[in-house]
Amino acid sequence: MKQRLAVLVIVVALLAASAFTASAQNVTVKSGSNGVNYLADDNGMTLYYYTADTNGQSACYGGCAKAWPIFYAPDLSVPDGLSADDFGTITRTDGTRQTTYKGWPLYYWFKDKAAGDMTGEGVQKVWYVLKVPAYTVMIGTNKAVGNYLVDGNGNALYWFTKDKVNTSACSGNCLKAWPAFTADSIVVPSALSASDFGTINRDDGTAQVTYKGWPLYYWVKDKMRGDITGQDVGKAWFVIDPEKFPPKM
Repeated sequence: MKQRLAVLVIVVALLAASAFTASAQNVTVKSGSNGVNYLADDNGMTLYYYTADTNGQSACYGGCAKAWPIFYAPDLSVPDGLSADDFGTITRTDGTRQTTYKGWPLYYWFKDKAAGDMTGEGVQKVWYVLKVPAYTVMIGTNKAVGNYLVDGNGNALYWFTKDKVNTSACSGNCLKAWPAFTADSIVVPSALSASDFGTINRDDGTAQVTYKGWPLYYWVKDKMRGDITGQDVGKAWFVIDPEKFPPKM
């Protein structure tokens, strides 16, 4: 009986996946009951990103792909307010193609049954809708460090143990190696609170973004989105797990 039930669940998920991918050809922007604007397909079905896709390639296969069907629109057109340049296509390891937004592969959630459903939001703390305007800070996932803060393009953000709250100890050659993270606005997934972000004014006039008061930086040796080569450099630089930050010192 259990085996039959498992087979039935898989079949239902596969049917849902085929129904999603067969009908939609474009993206649109919808507004939720909470006032948040988010990406959806042209049928109003919500699109999601997966934090484990930080490097721009899909990490969702097998059972994951059954629960989170891919979104692919070969001849995509976008509405006013979105840029076609922000959308692209990747070829997955199984040979299928998938549409991306700002480098993040796009998915459906098989439990969303009707336009406007967002039941996949926050699932396992790794699946989130894509807000419009786009996120400036997001959550990425790496097996070595778990969840950590990234910018909207998947680049790791770091903190410096020699800093103090609202004060940077990094200048000169340090700042050349660890450029300050700046953003015109703060837009974050539901797992983060925009109120936890602020800015400090550096001597050069740069408004450096802070998280819970701690200045945020990039690392120049991170060459691609998803890189975390700055982790533990000099035992003083670390990525940020938002649920465990700041650590006890």
